[in-house]
Amino acid sequence: MGTSIRSQLFRVFDTETTGLNPRTDAVVELAWAIMRGDGTVLSSNSTLINPGRPIPADASRVHGIFDCDVAHAPALEQAVDKHGDLFSPVLPAVCHNAAFDSVLLRRSQRLADGNPRFLCTLRLAQNLVPGCESYRLEFLRSRLGLDFRVDGPAAHRAASDAATTCLLLKHLIDCYLATGYPDDVEELFSVANIQRMPFGKHKGKPLSEVPADYIDWLLGRDIDDDDLRCALSAARSGTLKTTILASERRHWWWPF
Repeated sequence: MGTSIRSQLFRVFDTETTGLNPRTDAVVELAWAIMRGDGTVLSSNSTLINPGRPIPADASRVHGIFDCDVAHAPALEQAVDKHGDLFSPVLPAVCHNAAFDSVLLRRSQRLADGNPRFLCTLRLAQNLVPGCESYRLEFLRSRLGLDFRVDGPAAHRAASDAATTCLLLKHLIDCYLATGYPDDVEELFSVANIQRMPFGKHKGKPLSEVPADYIDWLLGRDIDDDDLRCALSAARSGTLKTTILASERRHWWWPF
């Protein structure tokens, strides 16, 4: 048995960026919090980041961060120099849509070393709360009745999203434990693996039930998501660890 989930420390991240491609865009704001699995937030912080390039107008309209705001802000590596709690102690990291944020954060070697694993609350929610119309962070905040709300421009900033992610993680941990799954961090990570088809004609279906020829067709294509490729390969070989039953649709924590 590993570490008890409610005693485990996590480092929760959120970013605001120059765009939607984690491989070509850059961070303009970074927020983080150290949180225990019982929901206690031990510390939180945020900083603007100079991305070293102009911020597109479309991105600024979303998060309200403009070139003038980051002109004198530190670059990502300079921010890491200033804030040692970004990478020390070594902790599992948490993001909502970790496939996006983890690529950006791992551009810093110290962030990569200090946050060697990323737990995705988006995928955890997809597996613990199946059948939801959307898994966007703000939708889940409203739908699950999480007690945090920020209106106006601050609603789209990294600090408020990191705070919401902390609440969501605590809620999902409660869901996980109430279902009777092992009180073990490694098992929690396994539930956050991709277990359902995220798109296409089999969207929402457990990967173990997706036809083999469809999986073979997907694996023959260029899949940018490494986690999805690994999950598809495991499903095809019969080694995918499935912890959520396809029949599970309603639980005590679903608020309607």
